[in-house]
Amino acid sequence: ETSTYELDLPDALKARRIHPVFHVSLLRPHDPNNDILFPNQDFTKHYDFGAPNNAEFLVSSIKSHRWDGEKLLFSVVWDYGDITEEPLSNVEELSALDDYLALCGVETPNDLPGKRPTRRRQPSRRVGAPHLVSG
Repeated sequence: ETSTYELDLPDALKARRIHPVFHVSLLRPHDPNNDILFPNQDFTKHYDFGAPNNAEFLVSSIKSHRWDGEKLLFSVVWDYGDITEEPLSNVEELSALDDYLALCGVETPNDLPGKRPTRRRQPSRRVGAPHLVSG
């Protein structure tokens, strides 16, 4: 008798390199949910093992923006509920950006308000005033 078990995983999970072998000590008896003790805890949604790399997701809206130095970052609300911070290059083709710019009353992303660093001028390194020498 062996102390490890191997699952027969679907090809999609094998492609994601999910390890199919586990030790017998990880086995536990299945206890169905007790809806009286734990109401609304019945988990019927299957676990999402991730989306393929070529999957596209819908953007619900752009929530806010901020300047990080010269870089413009946007808080993007995704259709599935997550909020991520994305650079302008990731959102510049989205209609949600057009809606956000209209809401802010500007025409281009560079017109968005916010703190931008001002570049300090380097002091000149002249020690004295230049003088002309005639020759």
